[in-house]
Amino acid sequence: MRHWIRCLSLAVCAALLFSSIGPAIAESTQQKNQHVLATHPPKTTDQPADNSDEAEDEEEAAELSEEEKEYSARFAALKDQYLQKAPKQITISFAGDCTLGNTPRQRTYQYEDSFEGCIAREGMAYPFEKVRYVFFNDDLTVVNLEGAFHDTERGRVDKTYNFRSATENVRILTLAGVEAVSLGNNHSTDYGQPGIDSTVKTLENAGVGWFGVGEGFNGVYIFEKDGVRIGFISVYYGFWARGGKNGEAIKANIKELQDKNCNLIIAAIHGGVEYDPKHDANQEKMANWMFRNGADMVIGHHPHSIQGMSIANGRTTFWSLGNFVFGGNPKLNYKNPAKNNVLNIETFIAQITFSFDENNQYLGHQINLIPCYMSGGTGYNNYQPVLVTGAEAARVIAAIQADSRPLKLKPYIDGLGALQDFVPAPSGE
Repeated sequence: MRHWIRCLSLAVCAALLFSSIGPAIAESTQQKNQHVLATHPPKTTDQPADNSDEAEDEEEAAELSEEEKEYSARFAALKDQYLQKAPKQITISFAGDCTLGNTPRQRTYQYEDSFEGCIAREGMAYPFEKVRYVFFNDDLTVVNLEGAFHDTERGRVDKTYNFRSATENVRILTLAGVEAVSLGNNHSTDYGQPGIDSTVKTLENAGVGWFGVGEGFNGVYIFEKDGVRIGFISVYYGFWARGGKNGEAIKANIKELQDKNCNLIIAAIHGGVEYDPKHDANQEKMANWMFRNGADMVIGHHPHSIQGMSIANGRTTFWSLGNFVFGGNPKLNYKNPAKNNVLNIETFIAQITFSFDENNQYLGHQINLIPCYMSGGTGYNNYQPVLVTGAEAARVIAAIQADSRPLKLKPYIDGLGALQDFVPAPSGE
């Protein structure tokens, strides 16, 4: 079976575990948001109040099913068993490309099969429903948001794919416990300045953090817990490659985070060849540039295919997290004509626990690779990622491994993920 939520003989054990940790899980989304420091313009308050139906939806979505409770308890218990301990720890979940809207053509001619048609039928909690308890077992969840939250066609630029979602659909993120998004990609400006302005306003009104530098937007993001600060930047390859003032703007973002006493800086980069399972030299150049200028970890997006990871002197790079909630295509058999690469159904959540000492000194990190498929549908995209186990989980880890040599990945542990060895912080610097 594909889904991780299964009928196993763990119900009694999990129920006992949940009796002690369940309240913490139930309150996780509220607790997580307490640690956010927004360093871009403050959230406005002119959003309309939720109506009663929305409030009921949110209350229902916030409650875990009994199966979710069982597996959430087991997941938390396994993490506690295997994870290396430290005086202070922050766990962050990273997922890949999330396209939460349609193209104009999909909206006009393919609505029933489109992402927004699906949401109209299934509700806003639907896209992340099968993976949300992973997000409820962290301190912060971050995804790459591709497209605009924008209610009109105003500002649409001339390009092949323009992704737009109604502003009310930001609740898809909040219902799932996604607290921050990367905007440094090639679809944030699909609707020009009107679209990016609407997106930023919508995210801030909903209390979702954002970060990224590009044409018409510039913002960093800081997450704080127990006195530890982790800063975030993001940028699209095309913006970075032009250098000059663009390079200076990225450096200024990193310096801003350093000046605000961030203990760790994470750079999200958006580049590589679409549908290619292997990273390229341009991705390596961009990641190395980020490290030279002060980043401590690099998280990659854009290829729509999962790629590998590398670790050098205590610094980890994820070349591509692949697609996650991908509303850009209802099909799962799309091919890139230039490379003949098939759209990958495989994806994963990179859940990373960062360790610090009592004085907030960074000690290192430990990575848990949680295998998923971007769709639970067979032969079609149902816009709902699912956790996978057994041979399917091994297949996902093998795809990451294929682009990670000479790094040897640890195997998948049923119910937890592929938990890797602790990576000490860079030494001698």
